[in-house]
Amino acid sequence: MDDAALRDWLAAALRSGRPPPLSDSVTGQQLLEAAEREGVTALLEARLRTEGGWAALTDDQRDALQAQARGLAAQWLLRANELHQIEQVLVAAGLRALLLKGAALSLWLYPQPFLRMGGDIDLLLDSAEATAQAETVLAPLGYARAFDPGDTHFELTLRCNVDGQLQSELDLHSRLLNAAAYAGIFGFDELWTSAQALPGMGTSLRALSPAHALAHACLNRALDMQNAIPDRLKLLYDLRLLAVRNSAQEWEDLCTLAADKRIAGLCLRSLEDAARTLGAEIPAEVSACLCTLASDEPLDADRLADWRYMQWQNLRALPSFGARLHWLRQRLFPGREQLRTLYGEGPTWRLVLRRLRRGLARLFK
Repeated sequence: MDDAALRDWLAAALRSGRPPPLSDSVTGQQLLEAAEREGVTALLEARLRTEGGWAALTDDQRDALQAQARGLAAQWLLRANELHQIEQVLVAAGLRALLLKGAALSLWLYPQPFLRMGGDIDLLLDSAEATAQAETVLAPLGYARAFDPGDTHFELTLRCNVDGQLQSELDLHSRLLNAAAYAGIFGFDELWTSAQALPGMGTSLRALSPAHALAHACLNRALDMQNAIPDRLKLLYDLRLLAVRNSAQEWEDLCTLAADKRIAGLCLRSLEDAARTLGAEIPAEVSACLCTLASDEPLDADRLADWRYMQWQNLRALPSFGARLHWLRQRLFPGREQLRTLYGEGPTWRLVLRRLRRGLARLFK
């Protein structure tokens, strides 16, 4: 079974919990690697167990999934402790933060937090100054800047290493999305006003409201497409669960939000993908509303994977010619540490050459 067919099987398993039997030729390790790529290992095990599809696997396949799911449950205990420590440090510094993406969704959307494990922790603060302050106060926990992102990025990556091994990665955001085309859509105070409390957390660390979380899930997936990051089933399953919990009023609120922010096409694209791949239930009137709104928006959601088109959208979103030149310079010539993160070790001139070669390949493909 090739990777595409195995991914289709995973989608069927997540969709119904009772997929057709998996080929005996797929080893437990192969199944585990495919589930890990999609970020759904523990979720897959839970869906198959609770919905009656566990018998679709061989003993080897079941053993591999079960062992990894138990490991993820144990990892969650470490993640929960890390979140509590981070929250305490932010409270002491008088900082407010919104927990984003999988770390937040795991706490309020999923039946058990370990079913939605993410690779890092994402926090949105109210300004670049607040992210700089957070960097300082989190240093005693072992967090250090991975690289200088430059002032045209809205995300600062901190890493905590223990004995030379990466223990935790923390992304501090000063805007909800790290792209000029999307950076101005939502302001922190707007998001904070409607934010929800997180189970087991204090009042200084909150999660996006359900409507904002759904919009953010769609926008974040659009950003992944722009950056050629492979699509993952875990992101589509987030949308499926967000759709399930939506009331008629919340769907109406989403349409109002999409109209106000002009993001109907972006939302519709991801919701339709979640419906097609994982059976997410989107009311017909909502799809029709978003489709109508999208027809009058400047950004074409069918071109999210078109690198040249999206770079032009980012340039257009900047306020002046000088800001656009500055953005281009930092994109073409990022700092050495960022180049090493992107392209590995080597002399700076060689890393810059790789950067330029990649950019030209994208531009003229």
